[in-house]
Amino acid sequence: MEIKAKFWIENKGEVVLGGGKTALLLAVDRLGTIQSAADQFGMSYRHAWGMIKKIEQRAGFKLVDTKLGGKEGGGAQLTPRGREFIKKTDSLLRDLQVAVEKRFRDKFQKDSLR
Repeated sequence: MEIKAKFWIENKGEVVLGGGKTALLLAVDRLGTIQSAADQFGMSYRHAWGMIKKIEQRAGFKLVDTKLGGKEGGGAQLTPRGREFIKKTDSLLRDLQVAVEKRFRDKFQKDSLR
């Protein structure tokens, strides 16, 4: 058996970030474009862009800097503040998952419910 848990950060009752949104923003930063990140997650550019705008609105600050396309191509990357926020969020979400899994093992593996 295993345990599954989902965590997210809210602001005034609205979801700002969770695992999926964090992964999308990390992909934008790693791949350098919103389109490439959207493709990786099987979503449209419009959907990804809408998610990013909603995250920024709920967080209260800009997370992604974009550069318009054209001859040299466009691009996107996390702002310094966005990068720090995403880094902390990703670390926190991973830590919480590890803690939940450890507590599950501590509680249930002793009872031989494997």
